Amino acid sequence: MKLLKKYMCPFIETIRIKDGITMNLDYHLKRLNRTREHFWPRCQRIGADELLPNIPSSESLQKLRVIYNKDIITQDLSSYTRKNIEILSIIEDNTIDYTWKSTDRKVLTSLRAQAPSYADEVIIIKNGCVTDTSYTNICFFDGKEWLTPDTPLLQGTMRRYLLDKGVIREVRIRRKDIQYFKKVSLINAMMELGEIIIPIENIRGI
Repeated sequence: MKLLKKYMCPFIETIRIKDGITMNLDYHLKRLNRTREHFWPRCQRIGADELLPNIPSSESLQKLRVIYNKDIITQDLSSYTRKNIEILSIIEDNTIDYTWKSTDRKVLTSLRAQAPSYADEVIIIKNGCVTDTSYTNICFFDGKEWLTPDTPLLQGTMRRYLLDKGVIREVRIRRKDIQYFKKVSLINAMMELGEIIIPIENIRGI
């Protein structure tokens, strides 16, 4: 009960709709139902038919936001425009916890607000280890392969998909290791690996 009170805000799934096709649907269903079963152990599983509203055909990239607790609360479909990210800044927080994808993002918003004015986004360090940015998982390229930290704040669906496909590999990455990589890519449900590429020299405060 104490854990549930900590997460009184509803939870959220953000799903990529590309050319009318729902991307990585199985991964979103697994996370949604895993969250619900954790907080409401006797709840019935939600299936694809219940999760997805009628999605009109569109050639644009769309974002489906599903807000839920024990049951689905809202489903909102909108067009998606990717943020322009060029400069990253290091921020440390050794107490942050964002295990469950909640609509309560105050701690993440607060850390993002601490970034210098020149930075477009932050890389969050917890206990010396690289975790995520304020809204994405993160992958580093060492010249041979893409590696993702084994200490993410959130188990993202795109991250899980890429791990399962063998496209990226999970390793421990500490703050001091960042300088040895060549570039970084930000990933989440709406952004695939390689859509946003940032040179390591564009990370401030390593």
